[in-house]
Amino acid sequence: MKFIKSHKTLFIVLAVIIILLIMIIVLFLKLSPDSRKNAYGNRLVDIEKYPIDQERMQAMSTEFATNLEGVQSVNYTVNGRRINITMKLGAAVPKDIAIQYANKTLEYFTDEIKSYYDIQIFVSTDEESEIYPMIGSKHKTRDTYVWNTGVVN
Repeated sequence: MKFIKSHKTLFIVLAVIIILLIMIIVLFLKLSPDSRKNAYGNRLVDIEKYPIDQERMQAMSTEFATNLEGVQSVNYTVNGRRINITMKLGAAVPKDIAIQYANKTLEYFTDEIKSYYDIQIFVSTDEESEIYPMIGSKHKTRDTYVWNTGVVN
């Protein structure tokens, strides 16, 4: 007991340091991301009920590149509940035609897919243009794209 009484301030400092270390460890564990969990949480529940038809997507890419004037390529990726479509056009394609082409992409998705996934379309060109790039977004509750032309006025 004599030792504790004579070194009282040392024991108080050690106790405070131990309590602070425990608090730091607990905060770190609470605030750090857990890589073992799914990055999307429970937002992808039932995604297997809404598969993307690879053949339809390939048919869309082929038909657009071969049958529509000015379309160089159409590609897509799926990230969680979002479908990203990239359409590359020639610089001579007018904005209204580009929007018609983009709206035509929605015909390749079933109503179930359109009501489950959000769809974004990126319309661009290799050449410098005042019109492009354009980005269209369709929320799962909407029927058409909402456009952002990327041109700041």
